[in-house]
Amino acid sequence: MAASFYLLWANVSLIVFYLFYLVLFKRETFFVFNRIYLLSAVVLSLLIPLIDLSSIFRLPMIDIALADISIAAKGYISSVSDQKVNGFLLIYWAGTLFSGVMLVIKLGRVQKALKRPENGVAFSFWKTKVIDLTLSGVEVIDGHESIHVKQLHTIDVLLMNVVAVFFWFNPVIYLYKISIKFIHEYLADEHAAKLAGSKKQYAMILFCQNFKANAKLANTFFTPSELKARIAMLQKKRSAKSALWKYALCLPLIGMLMLCSSFGATDFSISNKLDRLASLPGGFPAFRSYLIHTAKKTNGKKRKVIVGFIVETDGSITGENIVEGLDQLSNDEAIRMIHQSPRWEPAIQNGKKIRSSYHIGINF
Repeated sequence: MAASFYLLWANVSLIVFYLFYLVLFKRETFFVFNRIYLLSAVVLSLLIPLIDLSSIFRLPMIDIALADISIAAKGYISSVSDQKVNGFLLIYWAGTLFSGVMLVIKLGRVQKALKRPENGVAFSFWKTKVIDLTLSGVEVIDGHESIHVKQLHTIDVLLMNVVAVFFWFNPVIYLYKISIKFIHEYLADEHAAKLAGSKKQYAMILFCQNFKANAKLANTFFTPSELKARIAMLQKKRSAKSALWKYALCLPLIGMLMLCSSFGATDFSISNKLDRLASLPGGFPAFRSYLIHTAKKTNGKKRKVIVGFIVETDGSITGENIVEGLDQLSNDEAIRMIHQSPRWEPAIQNGKKIRSSYHIGINF
């Protein structure tokens, strides 16, 4: 599987899942379910591009062996495209390295805060709580941080940050990080409000604290930027249990994303007999002639490049991908020729036009 294909569908899945969360779940008070949903959305987004369902919904696939093609007529291809690809890869890995270094720095700051905590702070990381005992309402604050520790909220935070290292270019992953932190606070606030005796009393404890900034990876009681949202959620009426049915809608969403990513790979299996193969007007001799007169030299390597693609019912070409490659220039040239080929005549099966998948071998 191409890395670009994996990154594309992983990021598409992250975006779709988060939009689903915004529309259906964000305003609900089912904090545990929302936590499970966000964590599952991230994990599923990483796995969905690896799941191939194309064998369940098969398209006819025809392997076409072409004779050797002379490509000496049009001159050499510029290496600019190869430089662009390398440039994009360089930018991606540079961003990934930078994000990784920043995560290590944040972990170092947390370690420092655990060893030498400042006065007036209250936070937790993994199974460790750091609370200044001189704070007012210290028992309530301790109960708040105990929930972070007991429910292993640090694992969620670390997961989101590790995923963000590799998906640093997708702004949605940072929204996931913010949302999961809010849910952690809602869960801890819900418990702490009971210890305080009332939601009003707990809200007063939140308002009266001397807020201090702490390491960003820690679960902290002091989150002034989130204060308004936390108070609003405390006062909000609990969601009716009948609203839980909305979470069942996740199943068709997951299925849809799996199907879309599977068919995006254009990896189909041989199946039913066709009445007529898809081809260019004039048949495959015309297609061979098109390739001969369109192709450009690459770098002199002699080897076959196999390109997969779909011929749609209207004759257009979609889903071009390299099944067996040679080098970047040769692969790009093969994709270019297939993509720019004239409109085909679609395959016919049982008297109807159908989509069909092809693997074409082009000898450079």
